[in-house]
Amino acid sequence: MKVRYGIIGLGNISNKFADAVNRENDIELVSVAARDQARADIFAKKYKAKKAYGSYADIMADPDVDIIYIGTTHNFHFDIVKECLNKHKAVICEKPLVLTKKEAEDLAALAQKNNTLLMEAMWTRCLPAYRKAQEWVREGRIGEVKQISSNFYFLGKYDPESRWYNPKLAGGSLFDLGVYPIDFSIGIVGEYPSVVTGTAKIAPTNVDESAAVAMSFPGGALATFSCGFTAHAYDDALVYGTKGKISVENCCGPTKAALFDIKDKRVEKFEEREPNGFIYQARHCAELFRAGKLQSDLIPWQDTIACSGVFDTLRKQWGLI
Repeated sequence: MKVRYGIIGLGNISNKFADAVNRENDIELVSVAARDQARADIFAKKYKAKKAYGSYADIMADPDVDIIYIGTTHNFHFDIVKECLNKHKAVICEKPLVLTKKEAEDLAALAQKNNTLLMEAMWTRCLPAYRKAQEWVREGRIGEVKQISSNFYFLGKYDPESRWYNPKLAGGSLFDLGVYPIDFSIGIVGEYPSVVTGTAKIAPTNVDESAAVAMSFPGGALATFSCGFTAHAYDDALVYGTKGKISVENCCGPTKAALFDIKDKRVEKFEEREPNGFIYQARHCAELFRAGKLQSDLIPWQDTIACSGVFDTLRKQWGLI
């Protein structure tokens, strides 16, 4: 069964997803949609989609679309996902799925009620290098996890109208970058943070420009991370345990992982590369659809809900709610 994808929102990230779909034999891109018909036409031609719509409602009504990938800016996610689920159309939505814990809980409940697949497009969780790190942890190869450190920064230019700095577009480093180390740590530890505290530099547009955060987990693990648009930073993630450590190439899109013993000697390494790492999440979501699943075992709803809860806690601390 060839699974048929549609795409809503045709920005940079959707170009990467479309390219990934076109690299696979058992999935295909059939329809795309933008608010502007001309833009949809250009995108469809570029990626050989059969249909192009100038309306989101039209692609949701397309019977030839099995799963809709949503690649709009964060501020539109909740309403578009909700509309898709109400029309019983399976969804894979770019991270962060939503901006608050309540929104995440509402969408999970709606997907359950409507018996419709919902998956957050947290591509890191689907990458083989990340899954190998999880496997090492679960096998006890580094003992009990005690500390995780990670960063996700890039050096950007301040522009109050950009999606990074515009609060109307749900700007801010936490939503755009911090979501990765939060999700990375939750997936490695296998628990949800019990204490979260952080500090942020707030831009003139009243969004977080950069942040430093600490999370404590019930089992005793600590995780620290920083994120921001203000610098280039070392982005490899380190997971320290009582018997060793794991180095993961970076916390947002790793292709390499290495396992070290307690004496810091490397005992195993893993590497797998694809021309486009989005292939793994496109493939995984299609497999879920074929199996009639409602949620991903790699990115379960409860993990997305917990991550959104961290957003709530930090934004309240920073006076952004």
